Amino acid sequence: MLFVEPFFLLIFLPLALVAFYGTARVFGPETALAILFTASCVFYAQWGLGYFALMMFGTIVNFAITSALVANKNISDAQRGWLLAVGQLYNFGTLVYFKYLPYLVFLATGASGAAMPNIAIPIGISFYTFQQAVLLSDAYARNGSVVRYLGCASPGRALLRYGAFHCFFPQLVIGPITYMSEFAPQILSKSFGKLKLSNFEVGATLLVIGLFKKVVIADNLGRMVDPAFAAMQGGSTLIAPQAWAAALAYYPQLYFDFSGYADMALGIGRLFGLRLPINFDSPLRASGIVDFYRRWHITLTRVIARFLFTPLSLWGTRIAVRRAATDGPRKFLSSWLPLWINFEAIALWHGAMPTFLLFGLIHGTWFIVETEVKATRGWRNYKKFMPEPRRRVLGQILTFLPLMLTFALFRSGSLSEYSQLIHGMLGDGNDNAFRMRVDTAAWLFVAAAYGVIWFLPNSVELLRHYRPGIRAWLTASATPAFTRFAWRPNLLWGITVVIFGATYLFYANRGSPFIYMGY
Repeated sequence: MLFVEPFFLLIFLPLALVAFYGTARVFGPETALAILFTASCVFYAQWGLGYFALMMFGTIVNFAITSALVANKNISDAQRGWLLAVGQLYNFGTLVYFKYLPYLVFLATGASGAAMPNIAIPIGISFYTFQQAVLLSDAYARNGSVVRYLGCASPGRALLRYGAFHCFFPQLVIGPITYMSEFAPQILSKSFGKLKLSNFEVGATLLVIGLFKKVVIADNLGRMVDPAFAAMQGGSTLIAPQAWAAALAYYPQLYFDFSGYADMALGIGRLFGLRLPINFDSPLRASGIVDFYRRWHITLTRVIARFLFTPLSLWGTRIAVRRAATDGPRKFLSSWLPLWINFEAIALWHGAMPTFLLFGLIHGTWFIVETEVKATRGWRNYKKFMPEPRRRVLGQILTFLPLMLTFALFRSGSLSEYSQLIHGMLGDGNDNAFRMRVDTAAWLFVAAAYGVIWFLPNSVELLRHYRPGIRAWLTASATPAFTRFAWRPNLLWGITVVIFGATYLFYANRGSPFIYMGY
């Protein structure tokens, strides 16, 4: 069941909303929470009972350990440490088994691809594993939100609360990765379960915007991208127009596909009166790689930084201080090495493929170089004579091509396939070139997609007066002043949303799975 499917939108979601608000009104918010948990279980179970059983078993394991860490005051610090280690070993061990075992077997034995274990990857395991790992760490630290949400309830009620948080279906499959400190205060508030018109207005608008992004924009861009990459995978080459079309179209396709899901998740959560973390903030307008990672897949970036970069940076700094390291080795230990590991972890999170590893290496190196350049006197002088708006536009221009090319690497199935793409872009196609006509209408559609990206406010900025989601950190608006308009619950915007919804319905039968469901 996908968010873009008519069955989900016209049957499952309305029934879940009616049951949630009806139950909350008659029996109270705690029972409404049980409806959320039940609806989430039904939503996930349709992907397969085996996947559902695995997620439920992990839920019980993590709940038991979390409860012991939060509620049991009679265990020693050493025992608490062991409990945390066991829980994280289960979480990441399960993730490694299902997602990386074939690659590990290949590296260990040199087995052929045909001899690799054929293990299906459970839907959403990367996302819900990280969410449980963060919760366990917060429970170990006795985070106040975790203690109030779970520690002050009976075991049965605590399990229900834990399940509703962990399995909440809008964010279960492709995020955002939510912290308990963001979720629990809303559940424990007096307004939880109470019907508010503004929640429906904002939620429905976000949902329709997300549907439009995914089905109308991303899937139509995919009709230019997928045949070209499939042809290269089959051994064909591309001529220059085809190669450039594929690379230029994939960059916005991935963005509209993934941010479309994020908007739908925010919208569905808001229909239930809950705000989820914001995952995208106009990343394709970034003025540099540092700015990009403050705007792209925000909830993953902060989790990786929490588990890897921060502790590794502290470890490296301690070693550098202990050994009285000079400037170069100190930077390497406290910043450069942690950043490389951080970006390789982001790459491996997507899969253990050479293309992802090279993607992580390039972005990590780029991040380090940009950070070092911005620490120089020359950069400070540049900032003095170059106004910020011009500096931002110049940064966007210089950032666009490297990001577009590295995301084409992300899309490629192998390094040789990426090499074929680059050769095609340079005009090295041959008689074996794939024949795909890229007409004027296709180029205009790509140009229109970039126009939306560069000149219109994103969905979060559009609904900024109604707090559509929770910000992990603040980023400056990159929307031109002349198009920085805002949504209001009035007739004009109502008609606009209806038009977007009708356009989605026209393309609904072409809806395809979300790209990130494969990671």
